[in-house]
Amino acid sequence: MEGNSATPALGKIFSELAKAYASAFTGRLTHLPINRYYYALVVIEAYEGNLNQTVLADELYIDKASVVRMLDYLEAEDCIVRRQNPQDRRAHILELTPKARAIIPAIKTALHETDTICQTQAAALGIPDLEAGLNQICAALQSKAGSTFKIHFVQSEDND
Repeated sequence: MEGNSATPALGKIFSELAKAYASAFTGRLTHLPINRYYYALVVIEAYEGNLNQTVLADELYIDKASVVRMLDYLEAEDCIVRRQNPQDRRAHILELTPKARAIIPAIKTALHETDTICQTQAAALGIPDLEAGLNQICAALQSKAGSTFKIHFVQSEDND
């Protein structure tokens, strides 16, 4: 099928879906005092002060250099503080500032709204459980590729 212009590569479709999702999500957050790395704040919050840069990189599936750039931005924007880990002086624990805590509800709302659009469209197409279907695709790909990952949608606990 490669080269058949009538059938685009599935990877291209997923890439376009990811871009559309990111655009719909970030478009709901233009009123916030930061302009990127929203989801990282949600991840940091979920760890309740027990998260270091290495674990954040793993959680976001990005390299450590990208995490450093991201954290430099969030720190400059007064959203996080890096504290030295008392058990490992080479590591830093990430903590949210009051500014970040104030904007996280808006980020969670935008995630929920964007996920709802996706779930609604999936249901209209007759896909009863989008997460399960995507995980089946991931499992099939992983069985051939040797790497593992899992898609997991989490509904925000905040309904504000």
